Amino acid sequence: MRYNLPVLVIHGGAGSWQIADQDKAKLTISEALERGYYEFRKGSALEAVVEAIYYMEESGVFDAGKGSVRNSAGYIEMDAGIMIGNTLQAGGIMGLREGSAIKKALEILLQNRHVLMIGSGDNTSNNNKNAISESKVSGDTVGAVALDQHGNLVAGTSTGGIKGKLPGRVGDSPIPGAGYYATPNVAVSSTGIGEIILRMLPAKEVDILVSLGFTIDDALRAVINKITKIFGKDNIGMIGLDKYGNASAYYNTKGMARGVISSDGVKKVYVFEGEI
Repeated sequence: MRYNLPVLVIHGGAGSWQIADQDKAKLTISEALERGYYEFRKGSALEAVVEAIYYMEESGVFDAGKGSVRNSAGYIEMDAGIMIGNTLQAGGIMGLREGSAIKKALEILLQNRHVLMIGSGDNTSNNNKNAISESKVSGDTVGAVALDQHGNLVAGTSTGGIKGKLPGRVGDSPIPGAGYYATPNVAVSSTGIGEIILRMLPAKEVDILVSLGFTIDDALRAVINKITKIFGKDNIGMIGLDKYGNASAYYNTKGMARGVISSDGVKKVYVFEGEI
């Protein structure tokens, strides 16, 4: 569906969502949309994406930031990435143990020296102050895509990874083309099983299809249907936004917390059925 600029689309993860969890998820998505959209008034799509994701990290509702799950050694390792489509600048952080992963990724992007960095932190015990409590709902990775009034497209993704993962495991979220991707044509954020997403690079595939003339809706569906055909269901969800303000979301899981807000006065929030 096409929206007037500026536009912000966010997600709180695709997975085995439970009906009992949807109210808390929808409330958090709704507030994250408002927080992110407010940034358009004084900033750009970059600030909108970072603020929306940061709010979801801080909420503790999803598997990101304060809701991050612990690895097999009992501590958290967070990953995140962010990209500006018009300049192709990107920043990603892997294995961050405290603080905000999306803000660290932003710092790396703004330094414009490297694309990917390994996180640091001295606290590897179960008392890691950032992980006050693991997410108790069915959420997963969080992400956002935005288009501002100047035509800037931005995509970002943040996650705590897979519960019980081996220390040092890195998923798709900090990797451009996998967990997120932005070009002058499109911005995409992925969620799901990182090991599958890393092998398929779905965010990059969406960009290729849109560049060839596919609509953002058809591109997302084609890529996810391809993954479903190869790996089966229950492994991926994506949100996307093109340079004209056309937004879409698609997933092959039970549900995906997601929402959109724009200058039309439109605001939509869903976990199960509903069209972005």
